[in-house]
Amino acid sequence: MANTFRNSTGEVLYVEENSMRLPEIMQTTDRQLRLPFWDIDLQQHYCDGIHVAHCNITVREDLYVTSGPDAPVPGMVFVQQGRITATGHNSRVTHSFAQGQHNFFRNPYNPQSSVFYEQQNLQLLLVGFAPERFLQLAENAGPVLYQVADNMVAGREWEHKENLPVTRQMQSVIHDINTCRFQGKMKDLYLQTKALELLLLRCEQQELQQQLVRKNIKLSETDIRKIHAARECLLADIHHPPSLGQLARQTGLNEFKLKAGFRKVFDNSVFGYLRAYRLDMAWQLLKKKELSVTAVAYEAGYTTVQHFSKEFSKHFGVSPSRID
Repeated sequence: MANTFRNSTGEVLYVEENSMRLPEIMQTTDRQLRLPFWDIDLQQHYCDGIHVAHCNITVREDLYVTSGPDAPVPGMVFVQQGRITATGHNSRVTHSFAQGQHNFFRNPYNPQSSVFYEQQNLQLLLVGFAPERFLQLAENAGPVLYQVADNMVAGREWEHKENLPVTRQMQSVIHDINTCRFQGKMKDLYLQTKALELLLLRCEQQELQQQLVRKNIKLSETDIRKIHAARECLLADIHHPPSLGQLARQTGLNEFKLKAGFRKVFDNSVFGYLRAYRLDMAWQLLKKKELSVTAVAYEAGYTTVQHFSKEFSKHFGVSPSRID
């Protein structure tokens, strides 16, 4: 199995042989890869059929990556920062991921095709399961996981068509994974627990969405797709977000359905979601300690540092100047 990297003109830049076979994926190691078109820092941990990997990637030009047929390694991809596009093997769906989105893949490590856009600091969290471990987990774990496992065994398509938002609970778990302080067997246990918690939260989220489609006849699957599109439009330019009316026109929804549907799908109002997104971005920037509070306020879309500080303190219970 090989991964082929091409640029925007179709020129082959690099061919990576046998890089994503199961034995290469399921291991504990830190890796760095420096190539003319990108730099990758990879931290991965494997224990008892569960793999957790954090990727930090600098992409110097748009990259188009294709790979050969793969074996199933069911798992999840969480886009913490940046954007990518991916199409899984045996899938008719192309997923365009924005920051703060996730989905379940037949093999999140090795999609059939993907696009890595030119960007700094693309951050991905991947959680994968050895097939036999996943089937063991899915046996009595509820309808979502059972259906995924059943489709996997039968060779049917089973990817969820829509990317889902990374919830606040998921963000908390991802933060715990990225800042794990344990070593040895304690780290094994801790990361396994957190990976399973993310899987549980994913299944719960998908079940709630399915219930919404079944029970609320006024919110169709097309409406839900438009509401997800509204989220993308809302976050496309956080310095100059569209008004509610503009957002409704851009997505083909009336304002009532947009407001009601957004709250049901994302458990927040339209602009409450935007505010939480800005503040979460600010938190991550402050933790890096690379920018001043004033600069972070601007990056997060605030026009004054006073307004930003007030909102931040109210949301997190601590002033931005005291984040360490």
